[in-house]
Amino acid sequence: MAGREPLLSHRAPEASDGMGVQKSLTHQRRTTITMNPIKLKAMALRLRHRLYGRQFFRKRPGEDYPYVPSWPQVEPGGADQQQQQQQQQQQQRPASDRQASIGRLAETIIGPDNLLGLETIFYHPFSILLVASPLGFIAFMCDWGVSWTFWLNFLALVPLAKILGDATEELAASLNNDTVTGLLNATFGNAVEMIVSVQSIRCNLLSIVKASLLGSVLSNVLLVLGTAFFCGGLSSNTRQRGRNHSFHMPAEDFKASTGGLRREKEQKFGVKGALISIAMLLFSCMSFALPTIFNAYPSDDSKSVLKVSRIGACIVLSSYVAYLLFQLYTHERTLAREDEGDDSQEDGEDADEELGASLTRWCSLLLMCLTTVAVALNSEALVDSIESVVEKEGIPASFIGVILLPIAGNACEHASAIRFAIQDRPGLAIGIAVGSSTQIALLVVPFSVLVGWAVGKPLDLDFGLLNTAVVTFCILVLLALLLDGRSNWFKGYILVSMYAFLSVLYWFVPQAIQ
Repeated sequence: MAGREPLLSHRAPEASDGMGVQKSLTHQRRTTITMNPIKLKAMALRLRHRLYGRQFFRKRPGEDYPYVPSWPQVEPGGADQQQQQQQQQQQQRPASDRQASIGRLAETIIGPDNLLGLETIFYHPFSILLVASPLGFIAFMCDWGVSWTFWLNFLALVPLAKILGDATEELAASLNNDTVTGLLNATFGNAVEMIVSVQSIRCNLLSIVKASLLGSVLSNVLLVLGTAFFCGGLSSNTRQRGRNHSFHMPAEDFKASTGGLRREKEQKFGVKGALISIAMLLFSCMSFALPTIFNAYPSDDSKSVLKVSRIGACIVLSSYVAYLLFQLYTHERTLAREDEGDDSQEDGEDADEELGASLTRWCSLLLMCLTTVAVALNSEALVDSIESVVEKEGIPASFIGVILLPIAGNACEHASAIRFAIQDRPGLAIGIAVGSSTQIALLVVPFSVLVGWAVGKPLDLDFGLLNTAVVTFCILVLLALLLDGRSNWFKGYILVSMYAFLSVLYWFVPQAIQ
């Protein structure tokens, strides 16, 4: 267990000359452009640490103290006097306010500390639901009834999905390799959906597999992103204009306004990475739509659509590999360059490539393994009870697959995206929500088809005309809302309203369509 340093303020000493200022600015620009949409989930790890007033830094070999990101100090009366005034105003804010917002005053810890790291993971309101994990499995084994079995195991997946995501981020951060970190977050970011899909395929609930994967995409792009836009568009900020937000009102009106809600707010984000993800989602819609239309025509060969689906799954999976190569290697700087800039609000927050994991590599791996086993057990009990719940409770199978199951798996993304949006970082919220949907559509869907192929289950890409139309229209609406690179509360309301409409739709879907 590493040693702990006393409470420190992350402010660099004054630069002795202009060269120090230029070096700090160069370092900040360099670290800013190393971000790309695939790596945005790793920002949730740093946010989680800062919410608890801690910063974990990597310890370099042969050094007793970590590298702490810095930013330049400006001279009074210089060209950056306005930036200096903003920094002074920021320093005059109460320490508790600054720490609660982005953790500027935080306890600096050199290296990982397993006890403190586990505290940042488990000290969360979702952890209360962990009691449902053993109770749900006991209900399944002791036959407490389908209602108890279904709902206890459903609730158990909510904290388990969060813990599995946090453990994946900790393991990725401990590896200290940007490419491996991106691949790990991209591959295991939707592990819960993959486990539930495998369990459903094992039970031959192929319609539930398709519905849950479709629902995961819809939940991320409509509910998660819509709630993030809504909350971010209504959140307050002490600055009228920043790199990622602006209040379109006269300065005197902005200063006179008080309270937690301010009008005329608009958030800004880079559209390049978001549009690439939307394009990949539309490509995945094509992979759903064409086999569906193909299967709608009468044919003497009923296995043709299955062959098309399995070959198409391999092609879609290859496109996901190319997508990762594009994001992580060939165009890493290009995608992040549009987010380049120096904003005093961030206070060098992007320059945190030296921030490390709070858990050791083996502790993270052990936590991932234990959580995966728990997810497998609870999802097995959950899936086994679905048919009985549909029959006895009267809940439509389509509603369970499209609405209920994705909520449990996306709870972690929901919370992280809302936090980033409230902090006026909508680009990170989009990266989490749309990026997660892209992973499901391009990775989990073809993975499920190939798993069904391996175990002899006829899982194809025929999602049905209704489901295909729903996901295609939703992605087209999302594309229209993201094209201008701006977000507000009304756009969020539109997305959430669409999700509410779909919830009603899938509750009343006739059994013949299901």
